[in-house]
Amino acid sequence: MLSCNFKKLALAGAIAGILLAGCGSGGGGAATPAASTTLSGTVAGGAAVIGTVLITDSKGATKGATIEANGHYSIDVSGMTGPFVLKAAGTVGNTSVTYYSAATTADVGGTVNVTPFTDLMVSNIAAQMAETYFSDPANIAKIGDLITADKLAAAQSALHAKLEPVLTTMGISDSIDLLRTSFAADHSGMDAVLDLVKVETDTATNIVTLKNALTQAVIATDNAATSTDDATPVDSTKLSGMNAEGVTDLQAVIAKLDGFAALFATSLPSMTTLQNSGVFDTSSNFMMDGQTFAQFASELSTDPDAIGLKFSNVAITLDPGSITGTLTADITSNNPATFTEKIQLKMAKVNGLWLVQGDGRIADVSITAQAQRDEWTSMNTMGGGTTQGSSMTNGLWMNIDPHSYNTNNPGALAVKAVVTGPGLPAGGVTMVQDIQNTWFDVELPNYNNNVIPECGSTVNGTQGPFVANTQCVIIAQALDNSVYTAILKDSNGNSLNGSGYTLTLPKQPYITSTLSAAAFPSITAITIDGVDITPSMMQNAVAAGGKSANVTWTMPTGLMSEHLDLWANTTTGASYIHVEKDLLSTATSALMGLGTALTTGTVTNAGIWLSGVDAYGRRLAVSKSVSTQ
Repeated sequence: MLSCNFKKLALAGAIAGILLAGCGSGGGGAATPAASTTLSGTVAGGAAVIGTVLITDSKGATKGATIEANGHYSIDVSGMTGPFVLKAAGTVGNTSVTYYSAATTADVGGTVNVTPFTDLMVSNIAAQMAETYFSDPANIAKIGDLITADKLAAAQSALHAKLEPVLTTMGISDSIDLLRTSFAADHSGMDAVLDLVKVETDTATNIVTLKNALTQAVIATDNAATSTDDATPVDSTKLSGMNAEGVTDLQAVIAKLDGFAALFATSLPSMTTLQNSGVFDTSSNFMMDGQTFAQFASELSTDPDAIGLKFSNVAITLDPGSITGTLTADITSNNPATFTEKIQLKMAKVNGLWLVQGDGRIADVSITAQAQRDEWTSMNTMGGGTTQGSSMTNGLWMNIDPHSYNTNNPGALAVKAVVTGPGLPAGGVTMVQDIQNTWFDVELPNYNNNVIPECGSTVNGTQGPFVANTQCVIIAQALDNSVYTAILKDSNGNSLNGSGYTLTLPKQPYITSTLSAAAFPSITAITIDGVDITPSMMQNAVAAGGKSANVTWTMPTGLMSEHLDLWANTTTGASYIHVEKDLLSTATSALMGLGTALTTGTVTNAGIWLSGVDAYGRRLAVSKSVSTQ
């Protein structure tokens, strides 16, 4: 089903240019329009940033806003005192980013963008990486002296001179204002430059490295601590592919996604329509979480939730020579409550045309930071009983699910995986198939979970609490944008995916000691016909048919609702029911249809699992259960 494969990889909105605000006129009169009191613009690093913008003024006052799906932000700064520093934090594709920008009082009412280039400008003004400089509260008081019109002009002039060879080869006007010129996060114009010039910062050395994204060649460096190299031009001999043809490839990939979405605009296409659309590589080169094209097309063409399918926040990485590439995007449909995730797609240029080849993987594989709080009671009701205990598991959530591959290859099953990377043991962490499900869990006695726990933490296992000191992660080493490798193996220990799939962890997990109960979502009620659930009530409701459970909750500030999972198990641990629902980010309640029984037996455990995510995609979840055992 789609929810187990294609949909697991995907979030919101259509691919579109940013409308940066024309004003309509209505009616006569010579009234003078009120002066705007907002700062607005685009937040992008190629793709739009998914996250938030925070503005701090010269007196330390702050205001914030969520970045829109198209990268646009707007904040009313009335009552604030310029100049201002802007901080954007979130993700681009699977990478976490923090970008700074700055504005003077004269910029109020106009456009101020936040990009890797504006971050470099602010760093050069501060003579230190902006993220490091503003992490010191004492420097907030210096904003008034640090940010001036003259300093911004000088920093922009120097950066413009550095980028001039790139701007020229990509046809960007000499007069472009890197800070204030409006642009759309649509992979054209200035946004294409951000796609093809990758900016990497080293806070320890204050060195900024600019790379050709197509070849990974270093085209320039900039020492933020000194101004001597600010205007040194990029190496024009290393700009291979950074030209109109490179931009054309970016646009061709976007056009292919537009074509993909158009097939589902108002109805479901047939398998034949998908096959003949010119969007997909229908050969054996196609692979989507272990599915062939025929399996993928059959599933997608029969899923009513896919109607209105749209992509947004598209981050594109083209390989050298622009023959292949990968992209990440958010996807949604007319039913965003059940069709909303992040997707990765492999693209290939076949006979001069870009085609979708799935994700090229034999399993659904992903990684994120996750902390989960478990609460349980052994009394009769979820809401009225006495809580008997609680525990927390914090670390790296590894989603490895080879269900489709194993269905297609019964003679060469993927039975385990080895995950290696920062903070993990030298030999990696071994994961094996969950007893009740198709995904893999960490291979630990007394543990049934796909979260690699923090080393040294106390974890609640199936036979009671234990201290995780093996098959665990040292969170202090699992830094932002750490790269991990997952190798899937058969029963003979042979790799089924070569040297493995690389996975980027967008954001370091929360430190366990900093997490209290208040950091997690709070389930306020789960009822059937207005009565708090018990295991027996759950079983009776399923037997009666047509019943639903009503779940309500609250989310801490900074978290968005993500997913809800309702379950009930028998005395043997078998799943009696198991229903799931993806949630709108602002949801605080849901009605969960119970469906029909999956097995026979007496229900002795029932519960709910609720997750929220922060701006970086880190998940905080709460599990609440009731037992009569």
